[in-house]
Amino acid sequence: MKARVTALMLFLWLASGPATAQHAKRAAKAEDTGPVTVTRSATLRVTITSDAVGIFNYWSDPRKLELWFPDRAIIEPRIGGQYHFLLNGSQDMWSGVVTEFIKGNTLGLTWQPPNDPTQTNVRIKLSPQGGETNVALTHSDLTTSEALEKAVTFWTFYLQNLKSVIELSVDKREELRKKTTHATTARPKRRS
Repeated sequence: MKARVTALMLFLWLASGPATAQHAKRAAKAEDTGPVTVTRSATLRVTITSDAVGIFNYWSDPRKLELWFPDRAIIEPRIGGQYHFLLNGSQDMWSGVVTEFIKGNTLGLTWQPPNDPTQTNVRIKLSPQGGETNVALTHSDLTTSEALEKAVTFWTFYLQNLKSVIELSVDKREELRKKTTHATTARPKRRS
């Protein structure tokens, strides 16, 4: 009985949200699970001062998507519709299918970055709370701890940017581009 209670408490602790999950470091190496497939998921939440329908448009309208997420966007906002995104000045297309669509409430997408053999799923669920909306993004079917960490970092930035664009009209992607450019062009100092 004590083992069940401990296991339940551990499960509740891990499921309590992204902040907790971000601090729990796991080995980046894929575990050998034999014939059993193990997948991971992360749920990230952000509260935005706006109505759910308005926020949903930032996920489903290509012009609004381009204000905070991809540089270029095509999306058919319906179940079975396709989407195509160009991100961060890349020439590689991110493409997938809309798997869930409830206008103003829920959007589900297949997710597969270019040159990545693994397809995962992303689900966005909006919950109005007074004059604010809770945005819950779940990225599931990740097959390694490294993929999980990468997804959490990726979505944390873009959810923060969505909040910034909607509440402050400030797009943080330019800061990201400058950091990325600086990191790739910086040369180590020579020792004398």
